[in-house]
Amino acid sequence: MAGKTLSDIYCSRIKVDRLTVYLASTVKGAFRVGLGLNPSTPPVPFFSRLFPTAHLTEDDRLNRPLADAVEAALRNTPLENALSMDVSFTPFQWAVLEAVATIPFGQTRTYGAVASMVGRPLGARAVGQVMGRNPLPLIFP
Repeated sequence: MAGKTLSDIYCSRIKVDRLTVYLASTVKGAFRVGLGLNPSTPPVPFFSRLFPTAHLTEDDRLNRPLADAVEAALRNTPLENALSMDVSFTPFQWAVLEAVATIPFGQTRTYGAVASMVGRPLGARAVGQVMGRNPLPLIFP
């Protein structure tokens, strides 16, 4: 999730009720989701504070698959096509995010329960760190 060299990031945003969902993708796929309550903040300035050395461009078309995935997640409907992603995780991080993705909509689990789901019953703190650094909330809620 960190240590990645960035060059071109394509940004956009969608409105869902009063929430603004900021989307960032690369040519390889979904890269980052951000949430905000101020719809007047354009997507490029929103992400420029996170990625000051990247080349940021507003592009709704490249973010359409990510927007579709976010909208499906918020409607609790399955995604029609697999989402390409440009993120890298350790095997443990990936296991945590996959486990969290199986939790039914509207239900919650403690970090300790998720740690048990991935075979690390004493790893609640590590699960919390993974979720705190999750670059694609709503995709991996």
